[in-house]
Amino acid sequence: MLTKFTSQKLELKILIAILVVTSLVYLNHFDNPFFFDDVHTITQNESIRSLDNWISFFTNADTFSSLPANRAYRPMITFMNAIDYAIAGDLNPYYYHYHIFFWFLVLIVLVYILSKHLYRLSLPEYNWIGMTALFATAWFALHTANAETINYICARSDSFSTLCIVSSLLLYIHPFGKKWHLYIITMVIGIWTKQTGVMFVPILVIYILLFEEHSLITNYKTDTKKKIIHVVKKVAPAMIIASFLFIFNQYYLTPKTTDSTNFTVTRFEYISTQWYVIMHYLGNFILPINLSADPDIAIIKPWYDLKIISGLLIILGMLFLMVKSALKEKLRPIAFGIAWFFIALLPTTLNPLFQIANDHRMFFPFIGLFIAVPWGISLLLKETRIINKSKSQKTNIIILSALLLIGHAYGTIQRNKTWNSEDSLWLDVVVKSPKNGRGLMNYGLTHMAKGNYDTALDYFNRALEFAPNYYTLHINLAILYGATQNHSKAEEYFKSAINLNSNSPSPEYYYGRYLSKQKKYQEAEKHLKKALKNSPNHIQSKQLLANISNLLVNSEKEIKDLEEKAKNEPSLDILLNLSLKYYQNKEYQMVINTSKKLLKSHPTSSVAFNNMCAAYNQLREWELGAKACEKALEINPDYQLARNNLKWATDNIKK
Repeated sequence: MLTKFTSQKLELKILIAILVVTSLVYLNHFDNPFFFDDVHTITQNESIRSLDNWISFFTNADTFSSLPANRAYRPMITFMNAIDYAIAGDLNPYYYHYHIFFWFLVLIVLVYILSKHLYRLSLPEYNWIGMTALFATAWFALHTANAETINYICARSDSFSTLCIVSSLLLYIHPFGKKWHLYIITMVIGIWTKQTGVMFVPILVIYILLFEEHSLITNYKTDTKKKIIHVVKKVAPAMIIASFLFIFNQYYLTPKTTDSTNFTVTRFEYISTQWYVIMHYLGNFILPINLSADPDIAIIKPWYDLKIISGLLIILGMLFLMVKSALKEKLRPIAFGIAWFFIALLPTTLNPLFQIANDHRMFFPFIGLFIAVPWGISLLLKETRIINKSKSQKTNIIILSALLLIGHAYGTIQRNKTWNSEDSLWLDVVVKSPKNGRGLMNYGLTHMAKGNYDTALDYFNRALEFAPNYYTLHINLAILYGATQNHSKAEEYFKSAINLNSNSPSPEYYYGRYLSKQKKYQEAEKHLKKALKNSPNHIQSKQLLANISNLLVNSEKEIKDLEEKAKNEPSLDILLNLSLKYYQNKEYQMVINTSKKLLKSHPTSSVAFNNMCAAYNQLREWELGAKACEKALEINPDYQLARNNLKWATDNIKK
């Protein structure tokens, strides 16, 4: 028989083995790129490029994102992103993944400590407590669903806030941490990581009720008021500070531009749909074969739809099991785990969000299931005496457990591969979530990057069916049409993107980039300034605006040089170049004056007549423009540009 010391030594070795195996399983994920919200929180966010003003991360939510609508107050995430950028020296995802994975390993250890503690409180004489806790820990470490959170850099808000909640509970459990209220510190860090950190308070209440003041549940008729007051006193410090922080963060530190609540659906429609979403999450816990980086679950109507009713029945069944388990001491880890699961889901279940479901939201709630389910299985094996039977039975249990863990390890490796590139990730989304407009658009982008414009356009048009008012999709359609030289369509979609979104810098930035490529620098400058007005931290707009400013300065210098040359030597080439520079600077009257001057010495210059035509058209003097283009075509009937400008003029004359 093993002594206590030997058993602890063996458990430590197994725990280290779990950490090593987990590291090997995730070995192929460290070079996975930035995705989704990583763009506006990291790659386009100037705030993280320096740690000099790190205090501003905690006082100004604008530093969190370059998109005004996405500026949640999560200063710890901005701080960690800035640290990773400082260490890497640039936007290298390796360092972000290393940092996230380090804390994931720490969380794995804490899950082991917490689960073992809860099991020991419930059934101290049980010999398989350590092994059950190790199995729960290994299952959590290798579970395929967790790969969604660990691969997605911006989802460090989920993994790190969960770490803070588990740490807070363990610090409360420890006499020293409870005496000096050290658990408050980690709770505050968790709330600063993500507002869901406030869920530590109800989790703490459940822990106190089940494991410290359980007589309130089993013997509620005696001294109930006194017991409730005792519980309130225990939880009061965390509750007061968490409530204050949540209200202060939400109503004072979160900018008014932040758009997190979906008002296009009713609260009941959203909550009732979440009953099905919870069933979807549970399905991924049991068999994670339908994981998608961007699920296409939409609002389900009516409320009595079979999907909603099925989800509701499962929820009621779990709540019934939770209550029944709470009444028996040895089953309390099951009750605690189920309660944790539902408490962790409350923030995304009650507040209508634009994205109905998201697989990285499972990370925090699943901690509860990793505590409850292994303990339930272990007790079932104990009660049926399978665990105490022959060696072959024990061997079978070990083999089945190993097969489950191997299956999840393999699944995690495959999910890491899926997250390895834009192409593989969005293909996976399109296959599993075919009604997701964003997924279709992003997969179209992978084809556009390869020059497959027809295929890209097909996916963009399919995306329009599901997301007709998605401004990013309109931007990408504009970029595609610009790349295929369909400039009228490009202009149309750039303008519709701007109309669809009033506070994001992206429509103005991409339109400005397009205009700068057309050498319409002054117009581009105007849109880039609008982009920076919406988002002062949008680094791409700043860089492009600086480049355009330099080009404008150089252009003015070129004009002055050409004007000086034209005085001394009014040659055909110099005057044509000068009129072109005037046109690029929108000095249309100067284009006309220069062209007239050129025609005095070169009356058969079709280019000069065409330049006059284009300038007249810009001034909306359509008849003068038409006459100039007709002259150009008399001189050169094959001059296509003059023919296009003439059509521009005549079309407007007809109007």
